[in-house]
Amino acid sequence: MNIPAPRRVAVIGGSRTPFARSDGPYATASNQDLLTAALGGLVERYGLAGERVGEFVAGAVLKHSRDFNLARETVLGSALDPRTPAYDIQQACGTGLQAVIAAANKIALGAVDSAIAGGSDTTSDAPLGVNDDLRRI
Repeated sequence: MNIPAPRRVAVIGGSRTPFARSDGPYATASNQDLLTAALGGLVERYGLAGERVGEFVAGAVLKHSRDFNLARETVLGSALDPRTPAYDIQQACGTGLQAVIAAANKIALGAVDSAIAGGSDTTSDAPLGVNDDLRRI
């Protein structure tokens, strides 16, 4: 059996929100707000409005239940074609990098021709759990 060689993959651009201190300029921004802003900047910079990309993969380490389907909701809130497939990933301290690796692997193997990968986190809005005693108050 002849297995084809993986295709070459290149990162051709990027977009991000500026770093800021916790409870600063992004104090009221959610993971989705931040990720949508970064994706929106990328779409605008590279003229991708209305384009269907092979996939969008992204995630966040500190997720709320409202972040369910974060990547998909981010695509729907962007100017990308809403038919762009999207899925979430999560890995402590490495979500954005793992998203890039997942997207690159799919391109290398020929599953998609192009992809956008990213991540988002805000410590201003970290979900805090409480124990059973506090929940009963």
